[in-house]
Amino acid sequence: MISVAALLDYYRGAHPSWEGVSVTDVVDMTSGWETELYGFTLEYSEGSLLVSKRLVARLYPGRHAAGKAEKEFTVMGRLGEAGYPVPGVHEVETHADALGLPFMIMDWIEGHSMMDDFLGTPIEELGPHLEAFTRLFADLHRVDPALIFPESPRFEDTSGYLEMALERTARGLDEMGPPWLRPVLDWLGEHRNGVSPGRFSVLHRDFHPGNIMARPDGSHAVIDWGASSLGDPREDLMWTVLLASAFWGRPFGETILEAYQRAAGEEVRDAGFFEVAAIYRRIQDTSISFMRGAEEAGMRAGAVEQMKESLGHLHSVHGFLEERTGIRLPEFDELLGRV
Repeated sequence: MISVAALLDYYRGAHPSWEGVSVTDVVDMTSGWETELYGFTLEYSEGSLLVSKRLVARLYPGRHAAGKAEKEFTVMGRLGEAGYPVPGVHEVETHADALGLPFMIMDWIEGHSMMDDFLGTPIEELGPHLEAFTRLFADLHRVDPALIFPESPRFEDTSGYLEMALERTARGLDEMGPPWLRPVLDWLGEHRNGVSPGRFSVLHRDFHPGNIMARPDGSHAVIDWGASSLGDPREDLMWTVLLASAFWGRPFGETILEAYQRAAGEEVRDAGFFEVAAIYRRIQDTSISFMRGAEEAGMRAGAVEQMKESLGHLHSVHGFLEERTGIRLPEFDELLGRV
């Protein structure tokens, strides 16, 4: 838990022209695997201007924390400038001196998580919520990538990108393991040439209802951009479809896929290939966390315990892998049986 004193010291040092600085109502909002979140109220005066803001501090633990903080701050700022709905961002610090970890400060969004609208609602009654969710998703994939990642290489389509991405994935497997995932990577390599080209897009890489805030006026803000990158939008989509299928059942995932196609105005081709890529990512991320600890996987302390509470979805993910590829990973079964 961050302290009021630490926040006060930070603001007084970062903004010496502010007077009467106060920090109140600090609340722990942490719920996900990767970062710590704290809400607070900041008040100060600057000249004749009196300011009161409800804000959120997002703290980054684990490997590459400083880079993640700076990247997310930059990406969210550029997305906001491009007209995509994200919270406003205000401060970023890549060192741990002030609050104990690198951090970013952004606007508090009044409202509720879209997850509240999805949980417990039958698929056939999701209507407007599903439409809003997939519209936001499709709109993201229409944002000009050059506005968000101007320093990244450009691709006409995702053919060359897929080859590069698989090479990067192979290096990641050699570095981080687990080696028994090699058959899945080999399957992806063998089937890559049959994948139709897609357009190069901005990816969120963890787009789910829990990362969308719904305001009382019906507008939305998308949060959690730490993993964002460029790539094929089918990567993004099938990660979301995979998680929905694993947690809520295949019909739910298929419903999201169908709604996204309507929102995007085009058919999603080669969905199976990108689902296998998403399965690979989920199995690798969770396996590294179980075997080597949350920090090694770039997650916060306590994330592994949260993962253990949702082992059922990992058994489902493994089953989807076998359905798609015929591959079963005994080592993963053994790992899930031990944790």
